[in-house]
Amino acid sequence: MSNWIYEFENQVHHRGRAVAIVHDGRSFTYDELNRSASSFAHWLREIGAGRVATYLTNCYEFYVVQFGTVKAGAVSVATNYMFGEETLRYVLQDSSADVLVVAEKDLAEAKSAAAGTNVRYLVTLDGPGNDQVTSLRQVLTDYPEHIVSMPKDDGDLFNVTYTSGTTGTPKGVMKTHRNIGAHVSNLVHAWKLTPESRWLCAGPVYHTSGLESSSLPVLAAGGSVISLRWKPDAFFEHVDRYRPDAAYIAGAMIVDIADYEHPERYDLSSLRFVIAGGAPMPARAYQKILDRYEFTVCERLGMTEAGIIFVDRVGRPGSYEPRDELPGHRIGSCGSPLYNQTQFRLVDPVTNDVRSVGEGELQVRGDSVFAGYLNMPERTKQSFTDDGWFISGDIVRIEDDHVWHLGRRDEIIISGGENVSPRSVEKVVESHPAVVEAVAFPLPHERWGQEVCVAVVLQPDATVTADELLDFCKTGGGLAKYEVPKQVFITDDLPRTPTQSVPRAKLTQRYATATKEPA
Repeated sequence: MSNWIYEFENQVHHRGRAVAIVHDGRSFTYDELNRSASSFAHWLREIGAGRVATYLTNCYEFYVVQFGTVKAGAVSVATNYMFGEETLRYVLQDSSADVLVVAEKDLAEAKSAAAGTNVRYLVTLDGPGNDQVTSLRQVLTDYPEHIVSMPKDDGDLFNVTYTSGTTGTPKGVMKTHRNIGAHVSNLVHAWKLTPESRWLCAGPVYHTSGLESSSLPVLAAGGSVISLRWKPDAFFEHVDRYRPDAAYIAGAMIVDIADYEHPERYDLSSLRFVIAGGAPMPARAYQKILDRYEFTVCERLGMTEAGIIFVDRVGRPGSYEPRDELPGHRIGSCGSPLYNQTQFRLVDPVTNDVRSVGEGELQVRGDSVFAGYLNMPERTKQSFTDDGWFISGDIVRIEDDHVWHLGRRDEIIISGGENVSPRSVEKVVESHPAVVEAVAFPLPHERWGQEVCVAVVLQPDATVTADELLDFCKTGGGLAKYEVPKQVFITDDLPRTPTQSVPRAKLTQRYATATKEPA
């Protein structure tokens, strides 16, 4: 699959009356989605748009704008809805977007962010148009519903997705039509998607996971996407009402599902598996879901720059084998490799030795790997080896064709010369029944360089103390002596990035003054 939009139009031709998108109680067929996207594409061509930015949460119109942009031969710019005004302004300037699409309630902020940038047209989804703002509703009424998609070479840009910028300024990840087509093809095969597939997409569609790793593969296969703005009640109501066979969620949503008070009020029998991504899954939440529900949790490992690399696989179309019946499956792993169009290898961060199993920094190569960072030629050059391998920065362990994510290379804690994986520590702490979430981070230590510390969020009624959690880590978790946390900080306020991950550096800054005297 080299060009996704042609695959979508093939489904329009063969399954035009089938439901493509469900959102907010309304169902939209492939024909309806295609006609609306074509009208928007007509308008984009008329104004000569080159790059179209969206500042939207999950909604039907997001898909209209995305597909219309591609049909017009323009480039989509996905901005994170959690970005503040200053970050949004930077993204608009960096991307040279000339169109910005927003909801009416965000119009004032969008106008302010767009001032002084290349944006020529502000488009509102649900408000009236005027001499300063274009109404999407009016565009879809006034412009023709049929258009021939602009032919694009495989190497032309499909979109630019901005990362959350946990280490500084957000980076614009450029992906071509070839990149998107390869990634979508990988996942259609791995998850055995068919026209009968019905996926509930609760993860943000402005993320790679919500659009490229769930919505696009399902639509390429002729299935249906049930779009949802996250609320725990809405998740269970949508499963009961729309009968999806799979759901794609992100971040802390898995904890909401695990702790939901009355799941027995809903018929969840259609749901075979839930794919979790965006942040490591707390061990307690994982086990609680296995204990409370019939569906399986499907884990994966991916990145904005290369899509999903490792994933749990489904057994047969429309179903997922129970986890305890999957031969050789390793609970807690991120699945096994997608061999179709992606190569991977492990490289020792110190010796640069290359291996295919064991522990090392993950490097990937293939058609799904991005084209580079927008306006960052030096950063792009530093991110690839001379022979084209993308240096991910992820430290992983591979055994028996399964992968475990140990952390980021720049997040590995080095204590007394020993490397400590934050995720290994977190899994032990999160196995305590009183712990909801744990995040390991380093604090400076005069003798050891760094010491391992953990910030912990507890269950609402938990009474466990920090010292008791330290004792638990020493005696019950199987950690090496140098991995055992030296300090535990109990909090109900973990810092979050726009993608809902926890930046460890922020915790180091927060608790730096709490460092103990050298031992």
